[in-house]
Amino acid sequence: MLSDIVTIVLLLVFAAVFWIIPKTRSANGNWMIALKTFPLGFIALILSDKLLGAVCCFISEYRMENITIPFWSEIVITIAAAFVVMIGAGIFIKHRWGTEKRYNPLPSVVLFFAFLVPFMIFFVLLSLGLSLLSIKDYRSDWYSIWLKLGTEDHVAFEQQSIHPYLAEYNYRLRFVRDGKVSRRLLFVNTGGKTHFNIYKLQDGRFLFRDKDWDYLVDVSKQDVSVLRTLDKRLYAIPVPNEDVNSWSGLYKIDGKVYMEVGSEKIPANDVTGILDRMKYIGCIRDKFYSAEVPEGAFREIKYFQRR
Repeated sequence: MLSDIVTIVLLLVFAAVFWIIPKTRSANGNWMIALKTFPLGFIALILSDKLLGAVCCFISEYRMENITIPFWSEIVITIAAAFVVMIGAGIFIKHRWGTEKRYNPLPSVVLFFAFLVPFMIFFVLLSLGLSLLSIKDYRSDWYSIWLKLGTEDHVAFEQQSIHPYLAEYNYRLRFVRDGKVSRRLLFVNTGGKTHFNIYKLQDGRFLFRDKDWDYLVDVSKQDVSVLRTLDKRLYAIPVPNEDVNSWSGLYKIDGKVYMEVGSEKIPANDVTGILDRMKYIGCIRDKFYSAEVPEGAFREIKYFQRR
């Protein structure tokens, strides 16, 4: 991200100032060494965190399952990386240019923790500021959550933030079969935390339900339809695999039912009764939660009544 690059550049500039000024360049007391090295610790903190994320993502993609590390482990690893870089830089300065006294890394550690909270606040504000500059075209990277649906094909739910601080997302499903990948776009979430309940239907298909839409997902055919009701009948309408910014309700023409999605008028298929005896198998939030977590565990999500 741009905020990472800007932060690293600023930290390097801060450390470089002490090498540019002749008086501070020749001074190598422990506190002066700390001023020259603690910015490198924050750089190591940023880069090690990115590296951990990249490694987890690589392993997740390879194994097609969600691989994460505990938050406390991430903190320990990144801070340890910061200490290794700071102390290593101090030892290098000692051997390369000598020190006024015996080298003691404690001042570097003290400065690191003294500036840690201000650094985090600055980083967050910088990230928000840079994001707001491109708010109209803001798009984060796609984030994948692998689902355990019990099917031969692997399925991942993917989301992309489309606003720097509001809960607005693009959604899509990724299907993987014999190494071949296909993706199906869902409707945009224009406001609200991500939460899908997933149910398995009697015919082997799945219902993905969020606060706005019911999606009928056929993993074997890699098809996605949206479910709507009309005259107490349930209909499935195939979702076009494209960006959609408008849709209509269901309506009849000459006895046939249609729904307008984007610029297309799509025929609806009567699937009344398909949701009978469906089985809850889990939900999607920040990750996939299996049915071991009860269906109503996240009570802040209230589903709208389907029309």
